[in-house]
Amino acid sequence: MAFTKVPENKQKRRKNGLVIEPDFGWLGPKPAATKAEKIHQIKTEFIDERPLLIEGAAVSDFRECPCILASISAQKLIQYIGTMSREETLLVVLGMDKVSSEEQEKFIPLLKERQILSTKLSDKVKVLIPVKNINSVLPAIQSLTFQLKVS
Repeated sequence: MAFTKVPENKQKRRKNGLVIEPDFGWLGPKPAATKAEKIHQIKTEFIDERPLLIEGAAVSDFRECPCILASISAQKLIQYIGTMSREETLLVVLGMDKVSSEEQEKFIPLLKERQILSTKLSDKVKVLIPVKNINSVLPAIQSLTFQLKVS
């Protein structure tokens, strides 16, 4: 889709004459105003391929989604991924900011290569990691995710 120059009379301006918001029409979803709207947009409209690290989200915001605890053993994590149905589109990892660095490290292959050992996560599945404090998450995990703050 190519954009054409907006006629001068359709441009929104500041008092000093600088164009601040050309009127291209609707270019995407309306920005969310509340935390609940942000969470809903994350679940339904977020399109980035990377896992999403969400600061400020609560466990209750994702109660209807498939969830695992970050303290899950590596073996159970592999089994869980292997049994996920192809229709599921979200995987929520809870408590990443509450477990040790060693516990967090087991998620690096899942976030980086979308697999653990030979068990592959479906390409349709988005991984969401809600945390209260993003600074408690390993920098290696932070570098593999798209970070978003909701509050």
